[in-house]
Amino acid sequence: AGVAGCGADDGGGAVTTVLNVGRSDINAVEADDVDPGGELRWPYDRVPLTFNYHQVNGPDDETRAVLGGLLPRVFVTGADGRRRPDPDYVLAADMVSRLPQVVRYVINPGAVWSDGKPITWRDFEAQWKALNGTNPAYQSVSTNGYDDIASVRQGADDREVLVTFEDKFAEWEGLFTPLYPAAHYGTPTAFNTGWLRALPATAGPFVLQSLDPVAERIVLARNDRWWGNPVKLDRIAFKPYNRSNYFAGLATNDLDYAPIGYDVNLARQVRTLPDFVIRQSVNRQYQELLFNGAPGTVLADIRVRQAVATGLDRAAIARRAVGEITPAIRPSGNHVYPPGHAAYRDNSDAVTFDPTRAGQRLDALGWRRQGERRAQDGRPLQLRLVVEAGDVVSEAVGAAVVEQLAAIGVGVAQLPMTPEAKDRTLRTGGFDLILDREELNQMPLSSEIRRHYEVLGADVGSNFGRISNPVVVDRFREAANEIDDLNRTAEANGLDELLWSVVHSVPLFPNPGASAVRGSVVNFGSPGLADVDYTRIGFDS
Repeated sequence: AGVAGCGADDGGGAVTTVLNVGRSDINAVEADDVDPGGELRWPYDRVPLTFNYHQVNGPDDETRAVLGGLLPRVFVTGADGRRRPDPDYVLAADMVSRLPQVVRYVINPGAVWSDGKPITWRDFEAQWKALNGTNPAYQSVSTNGYDDIASVRQGADDREVLVTFEDKFAEWEGLFTPLYPAAHYGTPTAFNTGWLRALPATAGPFVLQSLDPVAERIVLARNDRWWGNPVKLDRIAFKPYNRSNYFAGLATNDLDYAPIGYDVNLARQVRTLPDFVIRQSVNRQYQELLFNGAPGTVLADIRVRQAVATGLDRAAIARRAVGEITPAIRPSGNHVYPPGHAAYRDNSDAVTFDPTRAGQRLDALGWRRQGERRAQDGRPLQLRLVVEAGDVVSEAVGAAVVEQLAAIGVGVAQLPMTPEAKDRTLRTGGFDLILDREELNQMPLSSEIRRHYEVLGADVGSNFGRISNPVVVDRFREAANEIDDLNRTAEANGLDELLWSVVHSVPLFPNPGASAVRGSVVNFGSPGLADVDYTRIGFDS
């Protein structure tokens, strides 16, 4: 397999000419055709602060990458975003009752923790108790879904789990992943501190071989007690790298892979390396323009937000920002499902680019041109746009927004900020528009409610756009409680149409998901929406 969309392995990281959406670009090879052996060298920022992904300091890319080969996942996601039970851990996971909602898990009888204890229903129970919010001593990052569970109990035997929900929870397939052992999760102390730069027990195709907290290096080794499909690699070495040094690591043969994402400069550099290719498949992250609609701001008026959004040529913004990585990039058209997901539908008609209509809307609202800019009662139509200083993509998007809105008479002042300052400004509301990155997780409906929290005075929750709409929140809850898949998809897309018309935020374009990968690496690279299968990663012989 070659560079995505090029039709052949032309090497050298050629430009992707066809956008990979809904499929993985991993140089796929049948597992039986991959010879065992080898070490994959994978860069990351640092040793995770904690290996407890569900703890408040846990969910980050480093933790996710390391734990992917070490801990159980109940469901595995395919390239089209659909999930199925992971047979390495559960032979079945299905809803056996709708009223009340009861989900049954049948654990693989071969599944065992590295300390020799079998994986049982007790592990599910301990995780529920830690994450359901009833005991504030557990410093959990989220109680989403777990707080809807009434009980977790044993079924026919220790390997059968019955989970009963108090209310309907449609996104139950996103729960219990990763799964942790009850023996090291059953108390607040174990939960909060037991996984600080330590892994008391694991249950994956790899085991922890070494962790050097000084050199910030982690090595995983093949788990000789693994019960699933044979593992191909001998080891995976996670090496600390500043992202600005990725190219040096690739060029000096110290790395076999590096994520490119939106990094146009890195993509240019990788194309000079004969032993590397650029693989690309759109993932769950996307760039968005968040609007601040707090009372007293010019964007508090939904009609002004709609006019401004209509003046944005999102396709041109996408091409300008990341077209060099993948010229076929297209705007994101959905707030709930990422492009390539089986349920994805482009619902962005409400903000179709139409500068003439945008100008007419502003005229009708009394924002009339006075020279190059519009004003109302002597007040100029001037917006503050916060971008990330030094970030090529952020600066490109910012420049495009300034130019496009100037064309309809809207002034935009760019405010470049460090990531830390930008985050503070996001939380305090010192912006009109802010360029941000959002990522859709496995439970988008129930988790995205937080972004539309009803603002009560200074309490904005996670609604940093400060645009409250009770109808939106109700629609989110209705969709999150719809356990029929087809009905839920229809409700979610109907909700998304409403989100576009409210203009709380405007998705711009997805993360291209580009990666630099050594040409000899197979079954790895840019998985898109899919989970990485750590057992199949290997090297061409």
